[in-house]
Amino acid sequence: MWKKRVQAIIQAITAISLIVIAYLLLRGDFIPFIKWWLTILCIGIVFLPITSHIFSTFHDKGYLFSKTIGIAISGYLMWLLASLHILKFTVTSCIIAVVIGLLLNLAFLLYQMRLQNGKQKLQSVLYALKGDVLNAVVTEELLFLAIFIVFIYIKGFKPEVYGTEKFMDYGFMTNMMRSDFMPPQDLWFSGTSINYYYVGQYMATFLTKLSFVKVSYGYNLMLMMIGAFAVMLPFSLCYNLIRRYLWESGKKLQLYPVLAGLLGGAAVCIAGNMHYPVFKWWVPSLKKMLGVEPVDEGYWFPDATRYIGYNPETNDKTIHEFPSYSFVLGDLHAHVINILFVLTVLGILFAWQQSRKKADHQRITLWKEIVQPSIVMIGFFIGLFHMTNFWDFPIYYVVAGAIILFSNMVVYNFKRISFLITTLQGIFIWLFSEVVCLPFTLNFDQISTSIQLTVARTPLYQLMILWGLPMLMVIAFLAFLIACFLRYEKKLKTTRLDKKRDPLFRFMDYLNDADLFVLTIGLCAIGLILIPEVIYVQDIYSGDYKRANTMFKLTYQAYILFGISMGYLFVRLIRFGETIWQRIYALIGLIFFSFTLCYAGTAVKSWFGDIFDRTRYEGIDATAFMEKTMPEDYLAIKWLNENVSGLPVTLEANGDSYTDYERISVMTGLPTLLGWRTHEWLWKGDPSLLDVRAADIQTIYTSDDTDQVKSLIEQYKIQYIYVGKLEQEKFVTVNHELIKELGEVVYEDLRTGDKTYETYIVRISN
Repeated sequence: MWKKRVQAIIQAITAISLIVIAYLLLRGDFIPFIKWWLTILCIGIVFLPITSHIFSTFHDKGYLFSKTIGIAISGYLMWLLASLHILKFTVTSCIIAVVIGLLLNLAFLLYQMRLQNGKQKLQSVLYALKGDVLNAVVTEELLFLAIFIVFIYIKGFKPEVYGTEKFMDYGFMTNMMRSDFMPPQDLWFSGTSINYYYVGQYMATFLTKLSFVKVSYGYNLMLMMIGAFAVMLPFSLCYNLIRRYLWESGKKLQLYPVLAGLLGGAAVCIAGNMHYPVFKWWVPSLKKMLGVEPVDEGYWFPDATRYIGYNPETNDKTIHEFPSYSFVLGDLHAHVINILFVLTVLGILFAWQQSRKKADHQRITLWKEIVQPSIVMIGFFIGLFHMTNFWDFPIYYVVAGAIILFSNMVVYNFKRISFLITTLQGIFIWLFSEVVCLPFTLNFDQISTSIQLTVARTPLYQLMILWGLPMLMVIAFLAFLIACFLRYEKKLKTTRLDKKRDPLFRFMDYLNDADLFVLTIGLCAIGLILIPEVIYVQDIYSGDYKRANTMFKLTYQAYILFGISMGYLFVRLIRFGETIWQRIYALIGLIFFSFTLCYAGTAVKSWFGDIFDRTRYEGIDATAFMEKTMPEDYLAIKWLNENVSGLPVTLEANGDSYTDYERISVMTGLPTLLGWRTHEWLWKGDPSLLDVRAADIQTIYTSDDTDQVKSLIEQYKIQYIYVGKLEQEKFVTVNHELIKELGEVVYEDLRTGDKTYETYIVRISN
C-alpha cells in the first residue's frame, strides 16, 4: 500500500511541476494552452466507457485513444447536426455535441451492465479504474502533457501561418469560425461550397470553439497536440504489442513494453529517414576523404522529402514526406490531421485482434461478428477518412481488411466460414462508412482522377536510402519467423501436420497475435512503397510531377506503419530473437535507426533557431507576424474581424498559389471572388471558371464604366472592397475614385510615411 501512496505523491508532484513549467515557458500562452489541454482531457474521460470496452485488452484500457475517439465522434456529431441544419456551429452547439457523446457512453455502459449482473459489472468497471490501470492512465497523461508543453514551446519560436499550405489551412479555420452550417462556403470562390476534404480543419475549428480559445491560437495548439499524440499513440500500441507477445510467450513484462513504446513513438514522430545520415555525415565525409570537392556546409532538412528527382535532377520529381518534417514545417494539412485517426484505427484493429479467441464454427452468430463495437468503430473512421483525407480511405480499408482476414482465418481454423465472415465484415464496414460520409459526399463533386502506369521509376539506390532500413527489417523478420516455424514443425509428428493441408495456414497459426499484426502492417507498408513504382493517380499535376502526389500520400502512411513495426521489432528481436544472428541483425538496424533520430534536432534548429534562447520566444499567436510584415493589411484585417459579422463577400486581388495574395480572406474568413489559382483549379476542375472571375476582378478594380462595375458587384453580391498594396501592385491603374463612390469608406489608413499606395475598405451601398 505504501508503494502506491508514494507513487501517487510522485505523480502529483510531477503534475504540479509540469503546470509550473508550462506557466514559466509559455508565458502569455499558458491560459489558452491549459484550456485546450483540459478540453481534450474532459473529452477523453467522457468517452472512456466505449473506449475501455473496445480496448479491454490494453494495459490502460485505451485511455489515450479515448481522446481521439472522443474528438472524432463528438466532432462528427456537431458536423452532422450543422450539415443537416439542425444546430448552428456555435460554442453552445459544440458543448451539446459532447453532452450527446456523454449520453451515448452512459447508455452504452448501462447496456453492458444489463448483459451481465449489473452490480458485478459496475464493480468490474470501478476496479478497472484502480491499481495498475489507474497508474498507467496517470503516467501516460503526464507524459502526454510533458510532450505537449515541449512541442508548444518550440512552436512559439516560429508560430506564423505563412508559407507553404498554411494560408489555405488557416483560411479554412477562420472561415468555419464564421460559418453557421456545413459545408462551409469556399472563401476563395464566393457563392460556392468548399469542394475539398476540409473536415480535418473542421475538427481543429471544433476544438477551438469548444476550448474557448482564439482561432489564431487554435491552429498551433491543434498542430502540436497532433504531434504529442503522434508520440503517445504509437507508444501505447507498441507497448501493448510487446506486452501481448510476452504474455503469450509466458515471459515477464519488466521494462520491455516501455522501451518498445518509446521506440515506436520516436520512430513515428521524431525520426527522419536514412537520407539524413547519408547526406548529413557519410557522403560529406567520404568526399572529404577522397578530396572530390569541398564539404557542403550544413544540411537543409526539407531535402529528405525532396530527394527523388532532385538529387540528381531528373524529370521525375516526387514528394516523400514524413511526420517529423510535417510538424516542423507547420502545415495543418489533411494528411497531418489524419495522423490522429489512422493511429486510432490501428489501435482498434490490434485491440480487436487481441480480444478474439478460437471459435466453434457451429456456434457462430454472424450478426454478433459483424455488428460489434470494434467493427462499427472501424467503419466509422473509414467513413471519416472520406472527409478528412480521402487517400487514407482505400489505404486503411485494405490494411484493416488484411488484419481482419488473417485474424478470422486463425480464429476459425482456416475454414471457409472465415472468408464468409471477412466478406460480410468488409461489406458492413464499406456500407457503414458510406452512410457516415453521405452528408459530405452529397455536397462534394469528386475531383477527377485516373490511374495510369508509371513511366519513370525510382533508382534502386534511392529507394534503399529512403526506405531500405524498415523494408529490410520487415523482410528479415518474415524470414526469421519462417525459419523458426520450420524448426518448430520438425519437432511435430507427421500425423499432426496432416491436420492442416496448407503450410501457409500452419505458419499463420504458429504466429502469435503481435507478430501477425506487425508482419501484416509491415508488409502493407512495403506494398505502399512499391505501388508508385507501378501505377500513379493522375490529377492536375503533370509533367515532371505526375506521380509526386501518389508517392506522397502512400509513402506517408507507409512511414507510420513502418514506425510502429520498428518500435516492436527492435525489442522483439534484440531481446527475444531465437538466434544470435537475429539479435545482431536487429542491433545493427537499431544503430542505423538511431542516426535518423538526430533529424528532428537538425530540423528544429534550422527552422526555429536557438530554442534555448528564451528571449526569442514569440508566442503561439499564428497571426501576430502580420503586425510587422504587413502592418497596413494587419490593421485592416483587425478592423474587419472586429466590425464585420457573418460571411459577406469581400473583394481583394486574386493571385497565384503560395503567394501573399488572399491574406484578407485567410485572416478574416470572409469569402472573396477568387483565391489561389492552382488550389481552385484542383477543387473546381475547370480553369475557365477561374479565368472569367479573374477578368471580372480586374474590371472592378480598373474600369471607368460605373454601370459595368455595379453590375458585377451585384452579380457576385460583393459587400466590401479592399484596396491595399497588393491590389495596387497587381492592378497598376486602380480606379480609386470610382471604387470610393460605390459606397462608404469605412476604414482608411491615414498614416503617411513613405507609402506610395493607399489602404482602405469600402462598404458597398445597397
